[in-house]
Amino acid sequence: MKIIHIAGWSGSGKTRFIVELCSHLVRQGRTATIKHIASHHSTLPKGKDTTLHFEAGADPAIGIDDEKTAVCFHDISLDNKLNLLSDIGVNFAVIEGFKRRPFKKVLIGDLDCEYLLKDPNVGDVLDMLDQFDDWYTLSGLMKELGDAHGTGSIYSWSGYATDYPEALILCNNIEKEYATDSRISGICARVQKWAKDDRHPVFIVMAVNSTDDGTVFSEVLSKVSSCTLQ
Repeated sequence: MKIIHIAGWSGSGKTRFIVELCSHLVRQGRTATIKHIASHHSTLPKGKDTTLHFEAGADPAIGIDDEKTAVCFHDISLDNKLNLLSDIGVNFAVIEGFKRRPFKKVLIGDLDCEYLLKDPNVGDVLDMLDQFDDWYTLSGLMKELGDAHGTGSIYSWSGYATDYPEALILCNNIEKEYATDSRISGICARVQKWAKDDRHPVFIVMAVNSTDDGTVFSEVLSKVSSCTLQ
C-alpha cells in the first residue's frame, strides 16, 4: 500500500488538492484517506444508537445505511489504521496532517519540513507514485497475491529483522531470483521500514502451483533466516 502524505498549514488548499488527487487515484486502485482532525474534534450525533454503543465501549461501533458504513474506534493509533487499510486491500492511503511522521510528503504551501514534492499538480504526484513510501501487512500482501494469482495455494510467513538495509536487499534479491521460477506464479518478499522498536516486520507470501508440495517455499525461508530474529 502506498502512503501519500499531504502536509501544509490550514487554509493552504490541502483539501481541494486531496479531493482532486483521490478522483484520479481511484481509477488505479482502492483509495482511502486519513485526516488528523487534531483539536477540531468530530462529534457523534447525540442519542443515536451507534453513539450509545460507542459510549458503552463498543470498539468499533459500526452503523450501516443504504449508502455507506460509518465506523468509530476508540483507538487513535495511525499505525493501527494503516494496518487495517492494508489488511482490507487498499492500494493508496492519502494522509492529511500527522506532520511529524517521516513519510515522504507532498507539501502544499509553506511549512518547515522535508518533502518529496512542493505545490505540485496532481499529474506530478501520479507520475511519481513509485517514489512514495510503502506500508505492508501480511494480510494485505496475501490479498494482493491472491487477487493476482487465483489458482494454487498461497503460503505465508512473517518474522522480524533488526537490520533494515540488509533485510531490504535480501527481500529484493529473493523476488528477483524467484520471479521466473516455474514452480510458483507469484512472490512478495517485503520488509516494513517503519518500526518503533528496531524490529522490522518481514513478510514472505508465495503463490505456489498446485503440483508443488511447498518445497520452494521452504527454500525461500532458509534464505530469509540469515537476517531474521529466531
